[in-house]
Amino acid sequence: MTLLGKNVTITWVGHGTFHLVTPEGQGLLIDPWVEGNPACPEPMRARVREDLAAIFVTHGHGDHIGDLVNLAQNTGAKVVCQYDLVAYLDQRGIPSAQLVGFNKGGSVTVAGVRATMTNAHHSSSSFENGQLIGLGTAAGFVLRFSNGFTIYHTGDTSVTMDMQIIGDLYHPDLTILPIGDHFTMDPRQAGYALKLIRSPYAIPAHFGTFPILTGTPEALVAACAEFGATTHVIALKPGESVA
Repeated sequence: MTLLGKNVTITWVGHGTFHLVTPEGQGLLIDPWVEGNPACPEPMRARVREDLAAIFVTHGHGDHIGDLVNLAQNTGAKVVCQYDLVAYLDQRGIPSAQLVGFNKGGSVTVAGVRATMTNAHHSSSSFENGQLIGLGTAAGFVLRFSNGFTIYHTGDTSVTMDMQIIGDLYHPDLTILPIGDHFTMDPRQAGYALKLIRSPYAIPAHFGTFPILTGTPEALVAACAEFGATTHVIALKPGESVA
């Protein structure tokens, strides 16, 4: 599918996981949950490993980092994450040289992409050996590519007025945001979020994986109309791409 004409290919792997290819042909993965992801099409399980240069992590829940250690170890990709996750991931076998830890408001350049960490309203933890382990706080990313194309991935979040600041500061061309409800924004909140962000395009995610995630792209389109958001909603199916 060709729509944006920005020389960046964006593929929805399923749930909250996205695969991107930069203008330079390098692969990026956001929130790597692949093997155990029931929404992930079989061909994507191998495809996400190709030319993988960097993995971006918004928070530490298992449905967002389920394949992080395996992919990092087997591809050598840089892991871009909140600083609080670095020690945890190092202890689980990701070489420290691959870990790029920073924090909200900070920016780093990885694989030719300038990434700024943003706020998100969500939790971040792992339940292991009968204990709940805190893994920092949830985040989003503004990703600015070499050709100027800018993506705002909100991470798992509710709607927040911080989104208006992101729109003012970075003028994202495309927003990726959750719409599933229960654990994240529902479509109506997401529609209001797009009013604040004002990006020309948006891709909804984190819906339909399980029955509890009831939000739909159609409801998001209706919410955009309700709040006067002029964003064009690109409703991908898992495995589909836009470029």
